[in-house]
Amino acid sequence: MGRYNVKEEELTIRNMIRYDAIKDDEKIEYRDYGDYLMMMVPMKNKKLHDTYRLYYRADGTIERIVGDSGNSGFVGTKYF
Repeated sequence: MGRYNVKEEELTIRNMIRYDAIKDDEKIEYRDYGDYLMMMVPMKNKKLHDTYRLYYRADGTIERIVGDSGNSGFVGTKYF
């Protein structure tokens, strides 16, 4: 799998349409996958970013956050 430098990559129209994606001023990319929201946070690690999946309850509160195994930040699942 290739590295995705979320900090330097431009948000493509294809990703905006496919994932309802946005990127904020800190270069964090957010992608809506329907069941969860993916956050790709720029980092200085092997992948060049950390990936987190946020799951929500029907009332809009966060149910859990899952950090991918290659992250330099937290890894695993945190429940709220």
